[in-house]
Amino acid sequence: MRRTLLHRSPIYAAAGAVLFFFLANLWNYAVERDYPKLRLRSANPLAGVAKPAPTEVSLAKILSGETQKSFSDNLAQSLPVFPFAVRARNQLLYSLFGASGASGLVIGRDAQLFERFYIDEFCRRGAPPEETALSRWAQRVAENEAAAHARGKGFAYVISPSKASQYPQYLPAGMKCPAQARGTIDKLTPYRAALEARGLRFVDSPALLEARKKDFDIDFFPRGGTHWNLLGASLATREATRLIGDEAGLGPFDFDWRRDNVAVGTDRDLLDLLNLLWPDPHYPVATILRAPDTKAQCARAPKLLALGGSFVREIIVSLAAAPCPPQIDYWFSMRLANDDFDLVRYHTAPGETGNGERRPADLAKLRASAEEADAILLEENEANIGTLSQVENLWRALHPAEVAK
Repeated sequence: MRRTLLHRSPIYAAAGAVLFFFLANLWNYAVERDYPKLRLRSANPLAGVAKPAPTEVSLAKILSGETQKSFSDNLAQSLPVFPFAVRARNQLLYSLFGASGASGLVIGRDAQLFERFYIDEFCRRGAPPEETALSRWAQRVAENEAAAHARGKGFAYVISPSKASQYPQYLPAGMKCPAQARGTIDKLTPYRAALEARGLRFVDSPALLEARKKDFDIDFFPRGGTHWNLLGASLATREATRLIGDEAGLGPFDFDWRRDNVAVGTDRDLLDLLNLLWPDPHYPVATILRAPDTKAQCARAPKLLALGGSFVREIIVSLAAAPCPPQIDYWFSMRLANDDFDLVRYHTAPGETGNGERRPADLAKLRASAEEADAILLEENEANIGTLSQVENLWRALHPAEVAK
């Protein structure tokens, strides 16, 4: 009898597992709507995986297969084993084939991770921007600076870098990149010229970092991240605060730094999205420190309005080490999974390095935020310079009379 039980134990174990997952699914479906905290879930949920939309049932959707697919997606993600299964699959692809199991992520040389968006943009470079659009954009940036200065506010326009552009040597081996083959990777020259023709001083971070690479023993982009690291961001922040001027209360900003070898936060944002069983966060990163002999003291925290993309996040963290850390109203264009953009807003307290408090991104409130600010920082990444809404949004906030015409 005992021998029979031992012989059949694998069958019993498999049956038990099937029964457990069946009951777990029933439980999750029962509590998900009204008591979501009681839902059985993985202790380590997947990064960047959006919850599927509720299943819609109609004859048209059944005939098209949408209902069945939606039900299947919801059923799969409701399984407590789902995160482990995804990680196991992604680890297999990564370890055996050097491939990414995450949509939109690319593995380059030396295990460098890239977002496909930035590679595609870099490798498509060639045609110059349309002259009318370029002129309007540059004029808007210049008028934003003039309006800020007319109100007694500091102003800095910052061009942030792209990892693909800064480190093309890490692009995947054998990948075809037409812009490199044609020698047309220089995208920013007409944008720089348009700003300089209007007398605008700005922070050209791609050129700044290119010139400073020889001075540091680590890259300005982390192996497992899509954004610049804090060292690169702090170099640009120092230049931005010089443009803003000491009158706004942010400067003089300087910093110290140390090299670390364990990535956290945005230094591993793509590594987290890769969703591996055994991610390796051990690679060179930078920690920013307050400059020696700098005391943190000020009568009040200055107010900074920051508009841009996700690269402003590292600027915010850098400014936490300023002599007088500002409170920051951060409006940014967040790229969605379908490459559209959504406007998001966070308020960061002085010295805070986290996301801060999320607030309504109602453009009607941007004008008040601009009026309250001591300084304005406007940022665009070189990958989408001149194509997003932050320049126009700020112009409309600073020129209400022109908008009303």
